[in-house]
Order: sequence, then C-alpha cells, then structure tokens
Amino acid sequence: MLVHNPGTPPGYERLAGVVPIVHAPRMERSAANVRSILETGAGALSEVLVVEPPELEAMLISDADWEQAPRENTYTYPPGLPYFTRSVHPPALVLPTTLSPTFQPQTKATYPLVVWHELAHAFLLQKEVVRTPAWLREFVSQASAAAIARRAGLPLAEHLNQIDRGPEFTIRALRGHVDAEEQMAFQNLLLLFGVAALEEFGEGFLERLVHAMWEETNTVDEERAGGLLANALGSGGRTWLRSRPEF
Repeated sequence: MLVHNPGTPPGYERLAGVVPIVHAPRMERSAANVRSILETGAGALSEVLVVEPPELEAMLISDADWEQAPRENTYTYPPGLPYFTRSVHPPALVLPTTLSPTFQPQTKATYPLVVWHELAHAFLLQKEVVRTPAWLREFVSQASAAAIARRAGLPLAEHLNQIDRGPEFTIRALRGHVDAEEQMAFQNLLLLFGVAALEEFGEGFLERLVHAMWEETNTVDEERAGGLLANALGSGGRTWLRSRPEF
C-alpha cells in the first residue's frame, strides 16, 4: 500500500501493525522484522508503565532517502542514528536499516535495544514532560529497553559483557556537547545502571518514575531528579543510589 504522507519520502509503502511501518520499496522483510520488534516493545511497555501505547508510526528509511526524513529542525541527523520526532502527525520513530558504527557493542541485541530506547521516548513524551536533566530522560529509555529485553529473552548479558567500561565517570557528569564516543559511553553506562536497578528493585520503579515525571509542573533540577528516582525505586532507594559508582 503506497503512502502519501507529506512527511514521508515519495514511493514509500505502509505495513499495518500496532505501530504501522512506513518503508521504502523492497524493504518488506526488514519492515516485518521492525514490526515484530516494535510490537514486542509496545506490549511490554504498556504493561510495565501501565499506560496505553501512544499514537505513533515508524519510518524505515533507506540510506539514499535519509536527508528527506522528517525531523525537528533543518539539520539532517547523522545517518544510522534512530530518533523520535513530533514534527509530523502522528509522531514518528525514524529508523535506519543499518545502525551507525557509533553504536557499540554490535551484537544481536543492539538493534532491538536501540529501537526500544526510541520507543520509550515516544511513550514518555505522549504526555507533557517538564524540562529535566538529560540523564533522567535517557535513563528512563535505557532502563525501559533493558526491561523489554529481559521480558523478550534477548541475550542481554552477552551484550553487557561486551561493553567497554572505558574511563570512569557518572551518569550526571556528562553535560553539554559531547562527541559520539562520549555519548555512546554515556548510554552504555545508563544501560548498565538501568539493568542493575531492575535486578535490585524490579520493573515497578519505571511506572512510578514515569508517572511522577508526568505530574511535575516545574523544571526539575539535579536535586529533584535524584529525589524522583530515589522515590520511584522505593525502600532503600536512596541508600542504593549512594552506593552506585555510576550515580
């Protein structure tokens, strides 16, 4: 089925699903794979966060058409880097067929984790969220992706074992403009931290944290962000956070 959405490159087709997939011709197999990943993620996140999935579609964009993909501003996102955009209706996950080599490690889990990360952003931003430190929003997405992976039986431990721990820093230390390598190290640290939180406290803290973020009406500073996370973790949360070198 051809689509004529002005936010989509011409000639693209649509694959129906829980999250419809708009894709370039001859990408039917890749689109079906992405649909499966998204259906798994949307079902799991709805249960974990106790919320209905947002109105959303995914765009599987070929390398040749990447510059034509919808985006928030005039600057093209680097090729191979998925993102979520509200510049079109319905909002869209813009996904490449092949991930940028920036994403490390490259394992069987990498592509699903990245897609679920962006899907989690879409779930979080279906309601208004006040300004927060970047690490808090990114932590929600990485911990959510890890929660889905655990439910789906993805080889998550194998992926985590291949992460380069690199120089030591905390999830709250990285601010301002950073290069791709630093951003990847930041995201990997958040993933490790998210997995540790899931193992210690279970999935319930994600629902509590996301709903608490939706209830905030004023800008969330660093102290408040730490308090939101500690409260969401529940009993022992503050003590656990103080014990974590990532935090």
